[in-house]
Amino acid sequence: MMEDGSGSMPLPEYPGGASQRRKIGGFAGGNHQAVITSTTVDVVVPRALVPSIYGEDGVCLRRICEISEAKITITEPGPEATETVIIIFGTPEQTHAAQSLIQAFVLSETGAN
Repeated sequence: MMEDGSGSMPLPEYPGGASQRRKIGGFAGGNHQAVITSTTVDVVVPRALVPSIYGEDGVCLRRICEISEAKITITEPGPEATETVIIIFGTPEQTHAAQSLIQAFVLSETGAN
């Protein structure tokens, strides 16, 4: 390669001419979408509802996990906390299903009082 006098270096010639494009593995162009395989969602609920969401011996929480196929963790709130964080992990579809079930449960519990 030789400089053309403008201070820039010319692009090297590739077999097939200037119209041929080099492809970098995994980045063939803008036509590929990223696939999200797992996500984590935090849902904040009133601390007073946690025993109801958990259920007797964890039955309600296990049922939500079975229906949604998500993994759910109820965090331990601080002593003065009025709310508890529930962590949902799974695919976007699983976390959405679990979040919807928990929100529906919270709405039904708060509406019943």
